[in-house]
Amino acid sequence: MKKMMKTTCALAVLAASCNVMAESVDMRVTGAVTPIACKPQLSDNGIVDFGNINTNILSKDDVTLLTPKEFTLSINCTAPAKIALLATNGRPGTTLAETDEGPAGTAKPLKSIGTAYSPGVAGLGMDGDKKIGAYSLETLRAEVDGKQGSTLRSGNKTEWATSYSTSYFGDNGHYKYISWRNDDSLTPTPFKTLTTNIRLYAYVNKTSELDLTKPIKLDGQTNFEMYYL
Repeated sequence: MKKMMKTTCALAVLAASCNVMAESVDMRVTGAVTPIACKPQLSDNGIVDFGNINTNILSKDDVTLLTPKEFTLSINCTAPAKIALLATNGRPGTTLAETDEGPAGTAKPLKSIGTAYSPGVAGLGMDGDKKIGAYSLETLRAEVDGKQGSTLRSGNKTEWATSYSTSYFGDNGHYKYISWRNDDSLTPTPFKTLTTNIRLYAYVNKTSELDLTKPIKLDGQTNFEMYYL
């Protein structure tokens, strides 16, 4: 009987010691998921100015090719991102072209200018009910994160090709997405910085179609839309 009482007391002491709380410390997990932000910028505030065009350099019976102009497009991102640009005609219904405009507002250039232009042109505005002319945009060179880059094109932002990828406008008027790579793959390269030089080719309608009794202002506009892939 005495032996059993001692054993019971020992168990009671053990149970009491197990209920004593140890010191504790908390760990917190913090952070934030932030979207990648890319900012496009055009040189000269996006204005390509042909200045005053003397009427004596224009043709009465044919369109006149203007001296090409160049500008720079740069894109800077907070982290590497795959980017595509869609260029559309900001002056739909004004393109002096061989075919009707498509959904992007672009069309096939006039046959009379030969092969001086890459596929696809957009409009230069109206002189009354007459179209002033058209222009195209073509990439000359690109630098992707400090490496030489090249362009890719797509109609759906999924399948990409290199053919006809230097022109921002499609001659069939369909949407044409342009992206970049700095290797031999057929997929866009994620980048933080991109710089590309773009050349603008333009032609003006024959003067017999225009009212030269007053100044005629070229009024082209390209809308660049940026997409994250």
